[in-house]
Amino acid sequence: MNAAEARVAIESLRSGIPPTGYVRQFTVGRKHEIDGLTERLVNSKNGALLVKANYGAGKSHLLRFIREDALSRNFAVSSVTVDSGSEVRFNRMDQIFGAVVRGLELPGGNQKGIRLLFDGACRGIETAHKSRTLDPIFWNQVSNYGRWDYSEALESQAMYVALRAWCCKVRGVQDLVAAWLMEPWRYSTKRKVLYAELVGNLRSYFRDSRPEYQFYNNQSGVFDFRTLEYDQSWKALRDLFKLARAIGLEGLVILFDEFEDVLTNLPRVDYKESAFWNLFRFYAGTQFPGMTFFAVTPEFVEKCAALLLKKGRWDFDYSRFQELPSFQMSPLSKEDLIEFSAHVTHTHGLAFGWQPDQHITNEELQRNVYREMSVQVQDRVRNTIKSIVTTLDRTYEDLE
Repeated sequence: MNAAEARVAIESLRSGIPPTGYVRQFTVGRKHEIDGLTERLVNSKNGALLVKANYGAGKSHLLRFIREDALSRNFAVSSVTVDSGSEVRFNRMDQIFGAVVRGLELPGGNQKGIRLLFDGACRGIETAHKSRTLDPIFWNQVSNYGRWDYSEALESQAMYVALRAWCCKVRGVQDLVAAWLMEPWRYSTKRKVLYAELVGNLRSYFRDSRPEYQFYNNQSGVFDFRTLEYDQSWKALRDLFKLARAIGLEGLVILFDEFEDVLTNLPRVDYKESAFWNLFRFYAGTQFPGMTFFAVTPEFVEKCAALLLKKGRWDFDYSRFQELPSFQMSPLSKEDLIEFSAHVTHTHGLAFGWQPDQHITNEELQRNVYREMSVQVQDRVRNTIKSIVTTLDRTYEDLE
């Protein structure tokens, strides 16, 4: 971390938030638990894991830690905040797929979305005949040796049409593909536009013999991610995982924050039931072969069962909730926060070119931590971080 990066980090810490890109450096305590998360990534354990912690105890911090660790281990990662009010409803897999696409990140990249993944896929297809590192069989199966009349590798017709159009490299087409995959439900009434731009106008690039009407068939639903109980959305998620593996990555990790939105903000009980079944499908690992992490409070499972029983859902299979693997996080101790304050102090000195330890004692910082941690509020960890930075800011200002 250089001085400029340290200043950006301090700005984030002023809000009580560990800085993006440096979360691992600002993660303290809970070594055994963190080792368990790392082991899960190392062993590529598929399926869902509930990351449990109380509000303000660091669930989001741990998800950001997993994000950075996964990227450093050559995984593609997507971070999704579940929010029914912003069209990220967990009973709607088309919205979840779109959110995954919007949050998609690749190692070494500085942008989010489908572009880096699809660009890598196009390179794989173009160089399949001479590649020594990528799987030429897979890429030839994706495009049927460049003819693009069908695909034996991709499950989702939507992903197949999208990738084929992307690889044509026609001006404006890639922007339409990205917009469609990021918000597929908005294009449910624009299927003729999608057909014209992604198929009809590009027929000189490939050999698709299907007539136009077949693209609107309710069973195939080429342009619709909602048909057959969101079957195409799940297929498209699996294709994202396949493409990530095929371009040389370890796979795709999806992080779901604020997952208790399904309890508090979904308006109908049948929506909640659908959301729970989608969680179970992620847990089973058959609908999506990658790793998923869900941030919840310790009482999440009990809350789910109580809510459904209250609504008279007596026949729901409640045993499935008990089968969900979970990861219980212990709260940060005062000693952990004192260690954290040392990292913040070093970063503040680097950011502004001074020696904090010559002007502020460890005892003063410790008193600061003890004072803030003694207040029983949900955000006391965040308040403690903000207080540490404020103390350093004031001390530095007094020197000028």
